[in-house]
Amino acid sequence: MRGCTQCGECLNVCPVFRQHRREEFSPKGKRLLLEPVNAGIETGGFSWDDVFTLARLCAGCGRCKQACARKLSTADLLAEVRAKHPHWTQHLWELWIKRMGPLWPTVGFLATLAPQGLTPKMLETSLATAKALVAKKDIRPWVRLRGGDGPAEERPVVLFSGCTARNVRPQWTEKAELLLETCGYTVLDAAAFTCCGGTMHHAGQFSAMETMRRANVDAWNAMGRPRIAAFCASCYHGLAEYADGFLEGDEAAAWKKSLTPLAALLGGLRAETLAAKPERYGYHQPCHWDKDADMPFLAAILPGLAKGAGICCGMGGILKMTDPDLSAAMARTCLDTMPVDAGPILTGCSGCAMQLAAFAPQGTDVFHWLDVVACGG
Repeated sequence: MRGCTQCGECLNVCPVFRQHRREEFSPKGKRLLLEPVNAGIETGGFSWDDVFTLARLCAGCGRCKQACARKLSTADLLAEVRAKHPHWTQHLWELWIKRMGPLWPTVGFLATLAPQGLTPKMLETSLATAKALVAKKDIRPWVRLRGGDGPAEERPVVLFSGCTARNVRPQWTEKAELLLETCGYTVLDAAAFTCCGGTMHHAGQFSAMETMRRANVDAWNAMGRPRIAAFCASCYHGLAEYADGFLEGDEAAAWKKSLTPLAALLGGLRAETLAAKPERYGYHQPCHWDKDADMPFLAAILPGLAKGAGICCGMGGILKMTDPDLSAAMARTCLDTMPVDAGPILTGCSGCAMQLAAFAPQGTDVFHWLDVVACGG
């Protein structure tokens, strides 16, 4: 019944195991304990609380699947377990993503008003996360990009911005659209898109995920199946999974072929380095890029890139709600592995940018790379 051979390769890459060093919290340990529960074969003497404790300990990074010889995803297993053993936090997370997006800026602002030193310790990590929703003001650009050789194709492009950009970083969307237009692309209106649904899958909210996926595919079809450009690795990952079982046949193939990282479309632009650019900067590589187009793009237009160890930042979607302290510990570990004296940190994932900004040491700025790019002029 079990596909897992218990070889332990996943222990080398799992960020949760890195924090706890307890084998029952590793991917192979959770598989051994929860596969029978998920299949309904036996309970193993587990209470509902036991199941919940194990099922929540996952950031959804997907590294276990990459390391596994059989390509088993423990993140997918835990999502199924959550779906079959629901907890109120899952419904609250769905509400936060689906309905409360317009309130995110207000939540961030209110968090900045919390008095320093008087905040209950149990709320410190949640407040840090909320504060990161507030964008830094007056970010000086490091590089200016100007028009180059024109678009690589005449096909129109629609930008998939994702929830974070839509609700608290609209400037990312504006700049990304301007960059595409500078390249010569025709950019379509993306108003019909909703959340990619990836975070709903991780939370075990499969019905919400299916609804989001269908809305996005219907919108894409209505636009005439344009190329989809994404500047968030997690959104890209969530969208890429549509072609793995949700869509079929020609539609799945066309969707997969249409999905493109934003940076992959910007290679024709000419770069002018500006005075604000640091001599050296760190780069956090998100877990969810299939093939990271951001790093070679940034290395070409912004010399001085120093890549971090590439471990998971701990954003983890619903993990932020079910175990915020674990999520924060993972972020600090990730930050500790950045090159010494790397200076500010860039990344290409909306979630990673928020997460690392929340827990970065004082004086260390974390940006999405769109923050430091100027266009035209």
